[in-house]
Amino acid sequence: MTEHGKTTIIRTGEGHTARIVRQGDGTVRVEQHGKDHAALAVQSDDGSELDIEQSGERSSADVSQSGGCNTSSLRQSGNGNSARVVQNGSSNRAVIKQGKADD
Repeated sequence: MTEHGKTTIIRTGEGHTARIVRQGDGTVRVEQHGKDHAALAVQSDDGSELDIEQSGERSSADVSQSGGCNTSSLRQSGNGNSARVVQNGSSNRAVIKQGKADD
C-alpha cells in the first residue's frame, strides 16, 4: 500500500492543543475553533483517515487507530464535550457527533 500522508490542523481562538502521531497511510484533519480544545490522534497503517472538528470551548477528542480499514470522524460543538475512540484491527469505522451550539 502506498503511503498517502497528509495532515491538516486549523486553529482559531486560543489555548488549543493538538498532538498527532501518524505512521504509514492516512489522512488526519483537525479543526478546532473557540478556545481551549485538546485533540490527540494516533494512527498507524492501512486505510486510516481521521477527521476531528471541535467548536465552542473546552472539548477534547482522543482517538487511537491501528490496522485495518480505519476511519473516524468526530464532530463536537458547544462546550465541554469529550470523546474517546480506540480501534484496532479489521474493518474499523467510527462516527461520533455531539451537539448543542449549532447542532
